Amino acid sequence: MRRIKVIVPVATTIWNEPNLAELNKYKDDSTSIDLVNIAKGSESIENAFDEAWCALPTLQEVMRAEQEGYDGVIIYCFGDPSLKAAKEGLKIPVVGIGEASVYIASLIGRKFGIITAGPPEAGPYILDNLKVYELDHKCVGVCSIGIPVLSLVDSQEEELKALLKFGSEMIEKGADVLVLGCGSMYGVAEKASQELGVPIVVPAAAAIKLCESLISMGLAQSKKAYPFPPQKKRFS
Repeated sequence: MRRIKVIVPVATTIWNEPNLAELNKYKDDSTSIDLVNIAKGSESIENAFDEAWCALPTLQEVMRAEQEGYDGVIIYCFGDPSLKAAKEGLKIPVVGIGEASVYIASLIGRKFGIITAGPPEAGPYILDNLKVYELDHKCVGVCSIGIPVLSLVDSQEEELKALLKFGSEMIEKGADVLVLGCGSMYGVAEKASQELGVPIVVPAAAAIKLCESLISMGLAQSKKAYPFPPQKKRFS
């Protein structure tokens, strides 16, 4: 049995149940998932300011995962807060849903577009991460559906309408794959994919399948790339 800890790096529990249900749709039967949120921080992450408030509590929760005997960790926010630090601090595999999604998109198409939630300012924030992942050249753009993250609950009809509109625009720009840029956009990808005629990467699916694969292959982040920090700087 693989044990994976999923950390939702926001200080609200409203996403815990739906996020777990989404992950359970894609996990193997041999995988056990425990999901937690952080106690302190922003209630949503839509920019670098929000991320800064959530970074340390997320990292502390990540560090506990290895001590608790988990086989892998998923940071469940498309902005991947604390991901690099988490990879340095742990020897078990750490997966961010944003990084997992865009790498999978790059494997199944030549160009991809990202459609996210929240304000228009979310675009540059996500593009900054793509530069770190060295995938910005494969992205035709990032756009927001204009629905605040905290308003995504029970907004599937509005989400689908916006996804079809902005997805068409991305395809016109050259995208042959689309990526949902928020882990809390549920139940819209399959129908939108059928109507638009391109694959749509769901962050929950990308992250859980990648984490399961790494565990099964006995792989984790290289300590040449992500060396352990000095012990006195480790978070407990």
